[in-house]
Amino acid sequence: MDDLLNNPAVQAGVVPFLVALVASAFLQRTRLLGLAIGAGLLAAVGLTMGFSFESLTSVRKLVLVAGAAMVASLLLEATASACSATLRATLAAAFALAALWVVQRLLAQQETGAAVFAGAAAVLYVMVLVDSFHQVGGDPVRSASSALLLGLTSGALALLGASAQLAQLGIAIGAAAGGTLLVQMIAGKRAPVGWTLGLTASVGAGLIGLLAVFTGSLPWFCLLPTLVIPWATRWVPSEGRPVWLASILCACAALIPSLLAVALAWFTGGTSPT
Repeated sequence: MDDLLNNPAVQAGVVPFLVALVASAFLQRTRLLGLAIGAGLLAAVGLTMGFSFESLTSVRKLVLVAGAAMVASLLLEATASACSATLRATLAAAFALAALWVVQRLLAQQETGAAVFAGAAAVLYVMVLVDSFHQVGGDPVRSASSALLLGLTSGALALLGASAQLAQLGIAIGAAAGGTLLVQMIAGKRAPVGWTLGLTASVGAGLIGLLAVFTGSLPWFCLLPTLVIPWATRWVPSEGRPVWLASILCACAALIPSLLAVALAWFTGGTSPT
């Protein structure tokens, strides 16, 4: 059993998927389906790196911020039935500043001018990514499909950027989002609209992408197509279609910018971890 749980594929894919699948089965009739994605990510964290935060590395800061996104999702769904423009801007700004905290030590190693530019770019990237998920927040199928492809893409980019640990966390987010999507497909109906469904995924995957750039060999421009992933699902008219068909079509649409991001990393200097 220990050998099975020590398998990277099981840690990053199978366990997060199963945890999210079970959690989604209990949460599918509520507005809190997004918590299942966070549960899958935390399961992967427990298996791969544990929950000791004595040394606050950038990756451990990432886990703390993703956990904060989970808590925020719970509180926001309990207190706000919809996302106002002010709340939307506040969320994007808050997690963008949290991203700055995550990469703080890495920025300190750069010259002042380069650090200011890199920090501003990191803030802008996270703000745009988090805000883009609000564009699909009214449709749990689009949100889950976007989270699925964004998580898998961040994992693939981290792997090509020579960070196996970050790759596992990204894949875990994608696998967990896949669990929430599968439950809706099996049930044959969309979950109640919870506008924070993709919050944990967008924050976690966004930070994984940033750290792959800051700590690995991933070129920064490989992250740009990931900003289009939620928007791509809007190209698919999912209303009136069976949930299983809408899920497949949305995932296929999100796959286009996902493949573009991976192709950029593959052909412009991404390397495999040794």
